[in-house]
Amino acid sequence: MVPIKPKQLKYFGVTALSLTLIFVLHYITQTPVSSETSFVSSHGSPEDFQATSEDLVSTPEDIVSTSEDSDNPSSHEDNHESSEGEIEASQETSDSKQVAASQDSGAEEGSFQTKQNLMFVKTHKCGTSTLVNVFYLLGVRRRLNFVINPYTHKVNVNGRLLPPRPGGQYNIQCQHGTFRPGKEHEILPKETSLYVTILRSPVSHFTSAFNFFGAANMIKKKYGEQELDVLVGKYLSERVEPDKPPVINMEVNSAARDLGYKTFAQALPSDMTLEDKISSFVSHIDKELDYVMITERMDESLVILKEYLGWELSDLFYLNRMVSSKPKAVLSEQTQHRVLEIDAIDRQLYEHFNRTFEQHIERVGREKVENLVEEFRRMRSEFEDKCFDKTREVQRGPYGSASWALSDYGENKNQACSFLQEGDVLLTTAITDLQISYDYKNINACKSAGNCIMQATIRKIQQDYDNNRIT
Repeated sequence: MVPIKPKQLKYFGVTALSLTLIFVLHYITQTPVSSETSFVSSHGSPEDFQATSEDLVSTPEDIVSTSEDSDNPSSHEDNHESSEGEIEASQETSDSKQVAASQDSGAEEGSFQTKQNLMFVKTHKCGTSTLVNVFYLLGVRRRLNFVINPYTHKVNVNGRLLPPRPGGQYNIQCQHGTFRPGKEHEILPKETSLYVTILRSPVSHFTSAFNFFGAANMIKKKYGEQELDVLVGKYLSERVEPDKPPVINMEVNSAARDLGYKTFAQALPSDMTLEDKISSFVSHIDKELDYVMITERMDESLVILKEYLGWELSDLFYLNRMVSSKPKAVLSEQTQHRVLEIDAIDRQLYEHFNRTFEQHIERVGREKVENLVEEFRRMRSEFEDKCFDKTREVQRGPYGSASWALSDYGENKNQACSFLQEGDVLLTTAITDLQISYDYKNINACKSAGNCIMQATIRKIQQDYDNNRIT
């Protein structure tokens, strides 16, 4: 992801029959993006952040664990068959109400240009914590600039952003934050940036969020211990109100929440029906985003992303941290249907982009994608086997899950293994320090023992990358 150099303008002259007047035609084949672009003036200097960094460290209330099984790509592959059943259970929509396919649906194989930067809308409970670690690792290796608010794992593009390194530009945005297209375009221009998000099958998405964000415990306190199907039924009964706007919270329509539905809907005519509002929103997101990944098709999604950004397969390695968990409860068909009814915005988003995903496969080339996925799975599996000692389990995680212990290779020979295991908050703090200090060039001392360990980890990762030792 090296900044694109501006192309020189070409001039052509045309001589009239009896006149010497020359008309100069300017053809601009690509919008130039200067590598000198800097947001320091509008967002403050690195020194400003160093002076206040102690006051900006996230509090325990801000921290959300990232080791849950629902954010583990491996767990989603197991749910693929049930996910298809969930969508089949949804209500049929008439042809007149179907959202039109992407405008470039007829694009031929290879008919795309790679982009240099990434704008990733991080949707909750879609495997995104794992993906953020992948993006952070790539950025650390290549010394890229992240769009972040200092020392917090949530990004507010209207707030005070950490500036890029001197002479650089922003390259990646990937933390939690409501999608605000207008402002995002100013920070990461669409001409050079790939706008991406990821969606998950609605019922499994809802179930994961229902357990993780506390709704399940809230219902248990009210009604006592019950089977998941009963708890979800009671939750839905309390949340569904006829003639009211759609429910949008951390459990219901949460992808729509992250993608900015509330703000978008407020600008629509008040007499518009809910169906038309949802249809308009799906079309809006289809226009704003270049590519939507699918959680249940994680490996395919990643290799397509690689093609669109010109990355390497080794840039995409993630680790399956969870080795065991309690048996997953299955919702009844009736309860699934109720979830799909109340989750109407997320359902229609998923249905639309699950269809258009096939267009991206065709654009890259179906046979090429299949070959890349096969190679990627082989390479990633070998990397994971080296990172972990799978004979040992450590530290209990949420919902009865456990992690494999890092091997000697993972702890001492390849720091990428431990980096990919860390949580959002710790890594965002490390990224802030890295960007402020211009890769630790003007930093005097560590703030804590953990901070020192992370600095040493990142230095080793960068050295390994510089010396072509990354797997």
